[in-house]
Amino acid sequence: MLNIGLFFMLLLNFFGLHETSCRSPLRNPNPLCPRITTQWAGNSQQFQLTDWHLEINALFHLYDKKHFIENLLPTDTIHFRNHHDQSIQGTILSGLIEELLAEVKKGKKQYKNFHILKNRDFNVKKQAGLLVVKCKDYPFVVKLFMETPRSFIRPYNKGFEPICFFIIGGGATRHFIGFTRIKNLLTINERIKKNSHWSKRVDTPRKWFWLPKEEKNILLTGYNIGGHEKIELEFPGIYAIVTDEIKASRKFSIFSSEDRATAIDLSNYLLCRIDPHIENFLIEKETDKILLIDTEHFPSLVGFKERPRITSYTSWYLHLFTKFIKNYFCRSKQARYDLQRYPTAPFSMP
Repeated sequence: MLNIGLFFMLLLNFFGLHETSCRSPLRNPNPLCPRITTQWAGNSQQFQLTDWHLEINALFHLYDKKHFIENLLPTDTIHFRNHHDQSIQGTILSGLIEELLAEVKKGKKQYKNFHILKNRDFNVKKQAGLLVVKCKDYPFVVKLFMETPRSFIRPYNKGFEPICFFIIGGGATRHFIGFTRIKNLLTINERIKKNSHWSKRVDTPRKWFWLPKEEKNILLTGYNIGGHEKIELEFPGIYAIVTDEIKASRKFSIFSSEDRATAIDLSNYLLCRIDPHIENFLIEKETDKILLIDTEHFPSLVGFKERPRITSYTSWYLHLFTKFIKNYFCRSKQARYDLQRYPTAPFSMP
């Protein structure tokens, strides 16, 4: 059902009918419509986007610099997840990621020290998107996030899923949602530990942030957004999340009633803080535990203001589809004004 919503959205975008473009170019721009500008920190060249879908929480409340720095990849010994007698120095692993980044910047599509796991959302030419790779010689996965000031303000050029999440998530981007993965991981781990049932059955991989040696930040400025006349945030244009490789004996299946029930029960217990997509749950080969491999803060990704309760995957996807329709087609002008003047945060924050 979600794909149907994406189809309608793509069709509208193809004909240039999204909310910000249906006004005649001869009319003056609406001064109350939220607007953002981006530029490299220290550089004067700006790019801008004006769009009613932009919300303050998705853009200005997800990057926590202090938390980010506190959870950087260690420089000392990192033991392997299920083989504590084996390890790698953090400096060596960081050096491999630096080499990966250098290869990416050269436009290469194959990498010396990494296998590609997912590059569907990565544009090599524009140097923007999300690239997921696995170390060839060590049990670690690297998720490399890259944005430029220009790519950041072009949400309608990034493919099906990014456009859909931008619309229903109030301007949500994978780049910013990535900043929530570790903070949300720590929160759900604490909740799992408190439950005698789930604490014996569920586990999560370790995760760390990584920054390149030559750090380059993007300055984001918002106007008429979330009750602010002007608001600014500086964040990394390039960063990575390093996580344990998980070897699965099997993934959960949508065709298994037991798997569906387990995933739904666990998602509800975790207060819908994780994406309940069935493929995000797997059984780890070494421990036979359920592993949650995706820990981004789901309410921020889809802009939930109130916590839903999942009863089935059919009702769940219908709920997402309905939210997409409401966000895209059913917001009155007054509702859009109120959304900016009286912003409502997601029902939980990472």
